[in-house]
Amino acid sequence: MFKKIPFDQDSVELSYTTPFNLLFIEFEKNYYLTVVREKTIRSENIFTNIDQDYKCENITKLLNSTLLGYKTLRRLKYYPLQCIQNLRLKCFYDDTYMCVCDNNRYSNCFDFDHNTSYDCQGNNYCGKNGQCFQDNITCPSMLVCKCDKCYYGSKCELNTIGFSTSLDVIFGYHIKPFISFTKQSTAVKITASITILMFIFSIINGVLSILTFKSESLLKVGCGIYLLTNSFISILTITIFTIKYFQLIIFQMKSITNASFIHFSCILTDVLLKILLTFGDWLYTAVAIERALSAIQGVHFNKSKSIYIAKYVIPIIFLLISISYIHDPISRRLFNDDDEQRTWCILEYSSNLKKYDKFINLFHVLTPFIINILSAICVTIQVFRIRVKTKKKSAYKKILYAQIQQNKHLLISPCILILLSIPRLIISFLSGCMESIRTPWLYLTGYYISFIPPLLIIILFILPSKTYKQEFLSITAKINFFSK
Repeated sequence: MFKKIPFDQDSVELSYTTPFNLLFIEFEKNYYLTVVREKTIRSENIFTNIDQDYKCENITKLLNSTLLGYKTLRRLKYYPLQCIQNLRLKCFYDDTYMCVCDNNRYSNCFDFDHNTSYDCQGNNYCGKNGQCFQDNITCPSMLVCKCDKCYYGSKCELNTIGFSTSLDVIFGYHIKPFISFTKQSTAVKITASITILMFIFSIINGVLSILTFKSESLLKVGCGIYLLTNSFISILTITIFTIKYFQLIIFQMKSITNASFIHFSCILTDVLLKILLTFGDWLYTAVAIERALSAIQGVHFNKSKSIYIAKYVIPIIFLLISISYIHDPISRRLFNDDDEQRTWCILEYSSNLKKYDKFINLFHVLTPFIINILSAICVTIQVFRIRVKTKKKSAYKKILYAQIQQNKHLLISPCILILLSIPRLIISFLSGCMESIRTPWLYLTGYYISFIPPLLIIILFILPSKTYKQEFLSITAKINFFSK
């Protein structure tokens, strides 16, 4: 008989009726001698754990190179010395034998098969090189899979590989089924609180931004139209993210079990979040490009033309982004994990679609990142050149500092957006997959960081700009007046 250790626990209880004297545990390709009994005791409750003190050492770590070079029979003569010389040693092994140190520090060696293949006698039903265990060799009644890193599920059919890791995969296992929200883990309650705070802040940030950018004077240039559009998009993005989070909570708690509703949410919610987040990033990029052009062209910059371009660029960007993610909803399906009593929303890509998904996600992160860097450099250099031409006698450092202070509203937003993109890029490039669903914190942090830009329109664009800030203060003054 055997059991899987539950996700939110680090122990398991087993009942075994056959008498035994030794109990070895194999864990991560290491052996641990956890129970030693000279005589078996019937109806005994044994409490043990995997500890370094119980670890069986490989003989290669105990003998020197000269002794290891001896043939097996000659080398065996030195085995009894190991228990005497290493008082903390419980057991050791070589390719053929396992040796146990008894209470009198004698070594007792016996044949030990290290080449056991965990493939259920050739009938391995576990996918992705998962190990298959059965409760009985001759007549098995239960099979369990031990999945390799980056894979999970009852048959190791699910994975955390790629750039489209969703909140379901990252955090789903931390939500306990059939348990009320008040009894969920601290991690669930903290993330729920953060999500609610983000939603409240997004409403405040979005509404004040909309009221600010609705001003006719600010809509006389393309930047105003991009930022007004992004103000609406920011509210919509965080609202859908909040819905997504609490849907995940409700679905995993089994409060809602309607398969049609869960499937509809599976298809729609994640792809909408991807489209809206990417759309917001590209709108910020459009602002950066226009500001760079404005700095380069100076008085020759055509404001009316920028408005005309903005009205066409916005729907075109949205359409192209939507088309680029069309593969996402058509590749989604529900998967029922009977072992864990959970329903998962999973992505199933062909090898070609995996390559495309990797490319398109990197493209939507890298391209705005690079454009923001180039626009910030371009604005700084161009403004610096203009001032050098007009004041050649002034010190270069003073000129540069003065220009940065005067045009900081053109530099702050791209610089902060660059900093916020760096964690996402690091996670994308350095972490091929989330190796364990028990430790999702790197991916979860990166996932939440991706939702910070929609919350920062006021901080990124309004407060650094004198024009936008003046309109913003006027709006807040009116709100204060009406609230009195």
